[in-house]
Amino acid sequence: MKKLIQEVIELDKQAQAEISLLKKEKEELFLAIKEMRQSMTKAHKKTLEAEIKRIEEEAQARYEARLKDIEDKAASKTANIEKYYAEHKDAWLADLLEFISSSKEGDAS
Repeated sequence: MKKLIQEVIELDKQAQAEISLLKKEKEELFLAIKEMRQSMTKAHKKTLEAEIKRIEEEAQARYEARLKDIEDKAASKTANIEKYYAEHKDAWLADLLEFISSSKEGDAS
């Protein structure tokens, strides 16, 4: 009977040792998972930041290209207006002077 009790006590000690090892392994796994999660979060954050930066740069490039296109069109329209004015200025002034003089003659009558 004594031998049986000693075997049970020995088995209990072995079970307790295995339980302690399992608890220790569980804690190590928990810490490893926590580190992996932090590492993944950092890597994900870096990836997101890189993607955001790429999108911002792309948007800036599109904005600058669109702005240049608009400025070019505005400059072209301005040049066309100035050319059209220069071509017709004399005729417009002559028409204006004629209108003024004809309205003065109409007032005199």
